[in-house]
Amino acid sequence: MAKFLTIWEIDTTRMSESPEEQIRSQTMMVNMVKEDLKRGITLDWGMFAGGELGGYAICEGTEQEITLENWKYLPYIKFKTYPILSVNQVAGMIPHVLAGRDMGYERKND
Repeated sequence: MAKFLTIWEIDTTRMSESPEEQIRSQTMMVNMVKEDLKRGITLDWGMFAGGELGGYAICEGTEQEITLENWKYLPYIKFKTYPILSVNQVAGMIPHVLAGRDMGYERKND
């Protein structure tokens, strides 16, 4: 199963000006994240320290599953999602990269 890194950010233009409503909506979203972690599609989740209104999530699934996970939080959260490789996947690629170089393959910049 593929893993994805999602960088998320709260869209402050969608936040209520009411402190009570902000607490209610953010508590609801954190509870949704806790459920995502229990279900196992979200493997890790965190908020950047220092007062930023963003963070990250590591999820596992198909492109469609991860997109559906992100859509649950629209329009209050903005996302950038990237497929990621594990250290073992990268290690497994190294011989292939070197073999490509030995065969005269050279990557050209566009």
